[in-house]
Amino acid sequence: MNIRFKKILCLLTAMLLLLCSCSKEDEEKIYTPDMLHITNTEETFIGCRQRFLDVIDAMKAKVSILEKGHNKTIEVNNPSEYFLENDYILTAFEPFPLGTFDLPIAGGFTKHMNEEEAQKFYDNPTRHSDISYKSDGETSFLLKFISEETTDEYSAEYDKKTDSFRYIHSIENNGSEEITEFLEFISIGSNTYAVQSRTTRCFIKFDDENRIVSFCCGELRNGEFTVDDSIFLSENETIGSNWVLSMGKSQFSNIHTYNDGILTHEDCSSGPWKSIKINEKDYESAFYGVQ
Repeated sequence: MNIRFKKILCLLTAMLLLLCSCSKEDEEKIYTPDMLHITNTEETFIGCRQRFLDVIDAMKAKVSILEKGHNKTIEVNNPSEYFLENDYILTAFEPFPLGTFDLPIAGGFTKHMNEEEAQKFYDNPTRHSDISYKSDGETSFLLKFISEETTDEYSAEYDKKTDSFRYIHSIENNGSEEITEFLEFISIGSNTYAVQSRTTRCFIKFDDENRIVSFCCGELRNGEFTVDDSIFLSENETIGSNWVLSMGKSQFSNIHTYNDGILTHEDCSSGPWKSIKINEKDYESAFYGVQ
C-alpha cells in the first residue's frame, strides 16, 4: 500500500511539473515580427486604428525581412556589382504611408473629445483658422479647420459590429473639394482583413496562432481608388484576394503576394515586369534575429 501511494505521488508530481512547464512555455511564447500581435483590443476607432497598424506591421516585417535576406545573398555572391543584378530588389515596401492619419489629428478621435476640448487639443499658433469638431463619441468624428480661403476636413467612421473604420482627409478651396487621403480597414471574419487607400489595396489572412497564411498587396501605377470604391459597411463576404487586383495587373506598379511560404515580388516601376520568388525557408532564422 505504501509503494502504491508512492507511485501515485510520483505520478501527480510529474503531472504538476508538466503543467508548470507548459504554463511557462505559454508565458515565454516568442512573437516574431511577422506575427500579428494585437496591442489594443478596445472596440473604438482608436483601438481599431491600432489594430490596422499591427496588421500592416506584420506584413511589412514579412516582406522586408525576406527581401533583405534575398538581397544579402546577391550581395555576397556579387559584392562589387550586386545592384546590377536583375533579381536585386531596389524598391522599399511602404504600402500605406499614413500622412495625417499618423499625426495627433486622428489620435484625438476619442469618446472623451468634445467641442470645448478640441479647441485646446487642436490649437496651433501657426494655424490661422477656426476649429469645428463634431462627434457622437462612438462611431462618427468630424474635425474642420476653417479659414477664409480653405476648409481642411478630417473625418472618421467606426463600425463596432465589423470592427472596421474609414478615414478621409479633404481640402475645400473656392467651392471645389479634393480628397488627399483615404483609408479603410475592414475586418472580414476571423483573422482576415482588407485595407484600401487611394493608391493601394491589401487582403491578408492570419491563422489561429497569429502567423500569416497569405496576403496580396498591390500599389497602383496611375489613377487612384476613390470613395466610390469604398468597402466600408459593404458586403464583406464578396471581398477576397482577387479583389486587390480586380482593376487588372497592368494598372499596378508593384505587387507583393505571399502563399505557401513563398513571397512573390512583382515590379514594373523601372521598366518591364520582373517577378522574384523568395522561399521563406531559406531565411527562417532571420525572423528570430530581429528585435
